[in-house]
Amino acid sequence: MKSLPRFAIIGHPNEGKSSIVATLSLNDGVAISATPGETIQQQRFDLKAGEQTIIEFVDTPGFQNPQATLQWFRENEEAGDGRVKRFIETHGDDPDFHHDCELLRPVLEGAGILYVVDASRPMTAVDTAEMEILRLTARPRMAIINPKSNESRFLQSWKTTFRQHFNSVRTFNAQTARYLDRIELLEALKSIDQDWEPALSEAVELVRMDRQRSTERAAEAIVEHLEQSLRCSCSSFLEHESGVELEKRKLESEYRAKLAKIEKRFREQIRDVYSVRKVAVELPENSVLAEDLFSERAWQALGLTQKQLAIAGALLGAGIGVGADLAAGGITFGVFASIGAAIGAGSALWKGKDLARAKISQLPLGGLKVTVGPNVSEQFPFVQLDRYFLYVEFVSNWAHARQEAEVHLVESNEKAGLSSTWEQGDLKVATRFVKAVKSRNAEELESSGRALRQLLVGVLGA
Repeated sequence: MKSLPRFAIIGHPNEGKSSIVATLSLNDGVAISATPGETIQQQRFDLKAGEQTIIEFVDTPGFQNPQATLQWFRENEEAGDGRVKRFIETHGDDPDFHHDCELLRPVLEGAGILYVVDASRPMTAVDTAEMEILRLTARPRMAIINPKSNESRFLQSWKTTFRQHFNSVRTFNAQTARYLDRIELLEALKSIDQDWEPALSEAVELVRMDRQRSTERAAEAIVEHLEQSLRCSCSSFLEHESGVELEKRKLESEYRAKLAKIEKRFREQIRDVYSVRKVAVELPENSVLAEDLFSERAWQALGLTQKQLAIAGALLGAGIGVGADLAAGGITFGVFASIGAAIGAGSALWKGKDLARAKISQLPLGGLKVTVGPNVSEQFPFVQLDRYFLYVEFVSNWAHARQEAEVHLVESNEKAGLSSTWEQGDLKVATRFVKAVKSRNAEELESSGRALRQLLVGVLGA
């Protein structure tokens, strides 16, 4: 059986070892604490591609007595490569060296070393003792600078010392690392031992393949939930016209709640796709994704530009906004006629609550049927799609070391959505899908849905 690449995460307490493990293994269940010394036993966390483990990471305690340990290593120089084994045999039952033995056990078993430090503080004699111990183990090793602040006064002295003790040096912020940052670090691990390059190359390729599968699942979820949003409607039956106005308001509220539930299910599915399950992600109030779907701000920030709306209207075969005010019976919530282009520019005519329409139908045997939805605005599919896409982009780059309850989206995600960047060919793909949903043509829906998924996979993959 081929052995898996294995790395022991080693360092001084409270330097970010557990954060590194959480982010590299994509595991938001790793216990991360600001209290030094919380890790007292080695713990293994696997990086998986699907169900297959491809790299093992071992979170270890911080050094307990590094200077005394270093002295012992120097006094037992004659043991050569057997020093680590002899040290553990000698001190394994000594509580004063419990942590030191525990962190050296995976090294004895053949693990590579990832030494984590916060270089925003000055180097001490304890740090140099730790680095010298690791050098004397003769195992492949990399130093990882995990910056916990913007302080850089001491960075150069750290790097100079690192070059004397390690095969490679990298900077990696576990709290903010995106997908490409993780890939770059995994690629860099190849450099610390040429013999490991084939296994690590295979592991990185499996990570990329797993990412591609996640991207395809995310695109499928976007298309599936966009279809649900475009079909969404609410209906009720009345005996008399006198209750129509009250019923319209009630159905409008139900319609908005139903769309919110669709979006909530979508977000839960995306978090599962990217293994972000255990930390409650609460979008801050200033995020466009925290805005109500029908808020003016959401429609200003997301959806198509004025020029694109004209193109989309032509592709959909109707003037922009006209359909919203042509409900049977003439009773609508719509105010879209003649203001469609203004929506993209944040018009003062904006009426968020008027995005749903009410349709009144006379029943053959008496009474009325009142229906709100589906939404008929040409802009609506693209605002909804942008909300789905931005959430995928956010979650897919989640750093699993994050433990806070509230996470702010990066500023660039709050200014524009995906659809505003599309050329006419991309708009044609999307509007074809919208038309297929409205026509309920199963064959065309399958074909156009497949084309939209392919388009989204390409954009998410980029």
